[in-house]
Amino acid sequence: MTTQASDGAFAEVKAKVDLVKVVQEHVRLTKRNAGFWGLCPFHQEDSPSFKVNPQMQSWYCFGCERSGDVFTFVELIEKTDKRGALQMLAERAGVELRKLSPDQKERADLRKRILDMLKLAAQYYEYVLWKMPAGEPGRRLLESRHVGEETARRFQLGYAPAGRGFAEYLRAKKRSLVDAQEAGLMRRDGTDFFAERLVVPIRDERGQVLAFTARTVRQDEQRKYINSPEGPTYIKGRVIFGLDLARDEIARRGHAVLMEGQFDVITGHQFGVTNSVASSGTALTDDQVRLLKRFTDELLLVFDADRAGRDAARKAAALAAHTGMRTRVATVPDAKDPDEFLRAGGAEALQRWQEVMDRAPSGFEAGVAEFAAGLNPSNSNSVETVGARLRDWIRQFPANLHEAYAELAERKTGISRHLLLRDPEPAPARPATNGARSRGPAKIVTPSHYLVQLLAVRPGAFDRLHGRLTPQELDEDDRGIYVRMLESYERRGPAGLEAELVGYPPEEQDLIRRAWAAPPPNVDDEVAVELAERIRLEHMKGMHSGIIRQLSEAERGRDSERVAQLEAEARELARAITDMERRG
Repeated sequence: MTTQASDGAFAEVKAKVDLVKVVQEHVRLTKRNAGFWGLCPFHQEDSPSFKVNPQMQSWYCFGCERSGDVFTFVELIEKTDKRGALQMLAERAGVELRKLSPDQKERADLRKRILDMLKLAAQYYEYVLWKMPAGEPGRRLLESRHVGEETARRFQLGYAPAGRGFAEYLRAKKRSLVDAQEAGLMRRDGTDFFAERLVVPIRDERGQVLAFTARTVRQDEQRKYINSPEGPTYIKGRVIFGLDLARDEIARRGHAVLMEGQFDVITGHQFGVTNSVASSGTALTDDQVRLLKRFTDELLLVFDADRAGRDAARKAAALAAHTGMRTRVATVPDAKDPDEFLRAGGAEALQRWQEVMDRAPSGFEAGVAEFAAGLNPSNSNSVETVGARLRDWIRQFPANLHEAYAELAERKTGISRHLLLRDPEPAPARPATNGARSRGPAKIVTPSHYLVQLLAVRPGAFDRLHGRLTPQELDEDDRGIYVRMLESYERRGPAGLEAELVGYPPEEQDLIRRAWAAPPPNVDDEVAVELAERIRLEHMKGMHSGIIRQLSEAERGRDSERVAQLEAEARELARAITDMERRG
């Protein structure tokens, strides 16, 4: 199978595309003598210095001194690479870049049909939302979220009614229902996959619909959002939500505001934060960072205020640094996410937002502040614990930043940069079960691990945990030692742990002796109860997330009996979680 030579492809496309027409889509040109003149799209100017030569099919700016041909122009204006510019212009010119095998052609045809179906679906959903009585629940939801029609139409929001409306629409247009199923829009029985949901198109940086996410309008629906499956048109980790709308404002302001959720971005645009985009609730990927770098070198990270959001912001800051991007991290006060913060601000929302953003520290500094919280400079154990966290944090960034970041962390915490830059000490070698020697990293202090340390110091707290916690709810690494400590306590009371410690595995003996030597900050029965409730709640939330994942798989597999069973389990668990959160 032959492939069209690269040079030949560029030459054929260039021969079939008129530079003047391409430029006129972005710049207002005026003919002057043999050339065309306009304001340069690549820098700010008041008088035209951008010239297009139609004979030479070239352009030059006398102001910023940039120049090139049609490919260079598209690369710069679309923030793409040379291959991307070739692909865009080849589609425009009708040039097939390479000859495809039958299998490749089938996949390419399927992708095109799915993209066409997604575009049609977006138009249908938008029409239902604004023109049909069936769209009323979607309109009410937007009103409750303070999203106006102008903003909603920019994002092409829509509504999927109950029933088989989309299937009937496709039949009327003589379109394939099979393609709708392939696109993840319809179940086999003809009902809409997104029925009774506000539908949000996921578009690429050029505005092409690749997938959908959809929010329920029903109070009794456990799954707030459902999403299109990944497939020929859509890989979640390669798409940035809202980039097609925000790209110009990102270039103008010099930075992008990166949020977690689609509604954060929609609300952001409603209130004037029009350079906001989202990673769509997924951990930021290298592909997404590289896509954003086409448009800016700085990201302002505004993730959810919970622990998961803070963790995601730290990971994003470190990842971005490896591609040469700067980051800042903002935390919105008195709100769980940007959406809630902006809606609560009313007429002063944008001013309040800007005040918070102006105070945002760098991504590295935000991590330092979080890891150093509770530092007691007069306590050597506290200094060593925080120092170890900061050492690990510094190492997550490129090596050429380590010295500067250690000095910055020293200024913020008072911990010597030499301590922050030293190589980590290896863990003591211990006999493994097979007789080999093993080493392991220091254990992260999770609520589960904290509880184990507390019980090592105050075993009498086991009495308060009766009926509140089972070993299965703890982290897997902590279950064994918890059970052994509990059994020692039940056999011999508070003195049982010390009396039987010699029979514990060596690593558990070390853990308990370290807890005795350096107890955790708060050691009392009430803290033990609080930790147990937190552990149980997180365990229940994890179970609920697992059920929701199984539910999505069962639904894709059209297993109606399994779907009904999982929905009942999810509802029961959700009620239990809500009850626990209210009590807490």
